[in-house]
Amino acid sequence: MLLWMPTWTKINLGDIPSISYSPPWIGFLVILIGLGYEMFRPSLNLKRDMNWKWLLAGIFLFLIILIMIIVQEIWLPYKQGYSIFRMRSFEFPIGSGSLSVWPQLLYDLLNVHSTDTTALALLFGTLFLTRSTPQTSKSYKLMLIGAVIFTAFLMLGHFSFLIFNIDPTGGYYSRFTRIELLSQYWFQWDFWSELVVLAGALWLLFKGKKPVIVTKTN
Repeated sequence: MLLWMPTWTKINLGDIPSISYSPPWIGFLVILIGLGYEMFRPSLNLKRDMNWKWLLAGIFLFLIILIMIIVQEIWLPYKQGYSIFRMRSFEFPIGSGSLSVWPQLLYDLLNVHSTDTTALALLFGTLFLTRSTPQTSKSYKLMLIGAVIFTAFLMLGHFSFLIFNIDPTGGYYSRFTRIELLSQYWFQWDFWSELVVLAGALWLLFKGKKPVIVTKTN
């Protein structure tokens, strides 16, 4: 994902370096390091956490993914009247005159599943539903630190445009007025999923989760 996302951003949005290569990707790299550490030294507690706060957070993030799939792969194609079985052409790199042709279905799948919104919502939507805590898992701590770096930079960018009209994206947000940006469905699911991940990660880093005490009965 770390290697592919800048390429997909350029395919989808054009040559916008401030989106493709920017400080938030340091956070994504830290998340990947945490996942790699977990592979070699497993420490996550994957038992289900029934606390209502974490259940709501996990379910909300999964709903974000479900909404993205419905909108991008069902509603928008139906609304625009095109078939997912046709071919789609796009220019890459932008301005090179070099055309690539992909099946529309592949393009739509990548547009939904190869995004930071989907990746973070799936990862932390799953982990928030477990009893894992950074106090006992170094890999989880690394993943949460990476999530804070990534989402904090993105949220800072959102608010800098919405409040001060400063566009941190190199021109992508400036195509819209602030009201128009708020009315974009993709902005809403990006904003709220990032906010939930950021709030959950900060809570876990500073407070963790209370260990579950199992009482034995004779």
